[in-house]
Amino acid sequence: MEDRVKIEYVEIERGRRLLVTSDIHGHAASLKKVLEKAEFSDDDILVIIGDIVEKGPESLKTLRYVMELCERGNVLPLIGNVDAWRLHMINGIRAESVQGFYDYLLHLRAWIGTSFFDELTRELGYICTSPADILKSKDRVLGHFRRELDFLSHLPAIVETQDYVFVHGGLRDREVRDNGKRPLFELLKYDRFMDTELCFDKYVVVGHWPVSNYGGKYPQANPLIDREKRIISIDGGCGLKANGQLNLLIFPEAGCDLDDVYVVSHDDLPVYLALTPQVESADSIHICWPDNEIRILEKGDEFSRVLHIATGRSVWMPNAYLLEDTRCRDYTDSLLPVCPGDRVSLEWTTSKGAIVKKDGRTGWYCGELEKSGEYREYSRAGLVPVSRSW
Repeated sequence: MEDRVKIEYVEIERGRRLLVTSDIHGHAASLKKVLEKAEFSDDDILVIIGDIVEKGPESLKTLRYVMELCERGNVLPLIGNVDAWRLHMINGIRAESVQGFYDYLLHLRAWIGTSFFDELTRELGYICTSPADILKSKDRVLGHFRRELDFLSHLPAIVETQDYVFVHGGLRDREVRDNGKRPLFELLKYDRFMDTELCFDKYVVVGHWPVSNYGGKYPQANPLIDREKRIISIDGGCGLKANGQLNLLIFPEAGCDLDDVYVVSHDDLPVYLALTPQVESADSIHICWPDNEIRILEKGDEFSRVLHIATGRSVWMPNAYLLEDTRCRDYTDSLLPVCPGDRVSLEWTTSKGAIVKKDGRTGWYCGELEKSGEYREYSRAGLVPVSRSW
């Protein structure tokens, strides 16, 4: 794959609906579900802002599904940092570095049970069990999957339209064309892009950095918007967060008023009905990666009291959220505002209540729940202002 930054300009016909998603991470079923919910058709334009593969159970299936969608002529896929890095890793398999590649495969197997490379070799009839196996596999993988790998390698890094700019990580320079002089990964892996000091002429729509990582009073996975800087960040943490979701941003028409833009999302959490009301808590803590360092103050059988290093606050937390006693998973002690009949996605249950997600927001619910028998819940929401006070 070339390291140059490929920029494409596309004029979108007025009157056509514009759908945007990102960071699918090998979740083909989630992509199909949100497109189904949005009633995606040939009259629409679909933009996929990178990270199609890896960190999910069906990377190869997802990639092939995106390739199939592209045959319709109304789909604009971009490359993400994970997509690009996998190409580099596979093309760069060498004896002197193959141990690191194998160690990474072992890490992914322990985390999610598979990897993009494992899926490729599995289709060839085997799984690599040593660095030597990977070396032997390189030519077979490159030959058998040339069509899929070439598809990824030719994806643009930036797509600009008359109203928007799409890029996986973010723009380093205010003028779109100036970014073409940058190293590719500077645009694909741009952590915390919404903290940039730049303001743009067109709205820049990005993925890469899960929106919940920006903090705020409580965890929420719906897209964020900064109207002053003209940035929209849409990565819902699909496959990365316990409360993650795949977001599909829907513009009823390209160039429409942003108050008319809405989001359809999908997660794999089981759905319940809330039976009793609950009032929102007045004060809460939200711990999220990368500021998730903690110190255990008191260890209990189900809960432990921990000190959050970044804020200096202590909180009781389920032991299931502890990571090696020094860090924790994304967590909040906030109580969600809930009305009887609300549908919530269940993340975790404890003896003191449940951690649930409602309309993209995660928190505690201590009332009664009734199983709805429905899974893979959809929610429809608007954009969240990036004020850190959501």
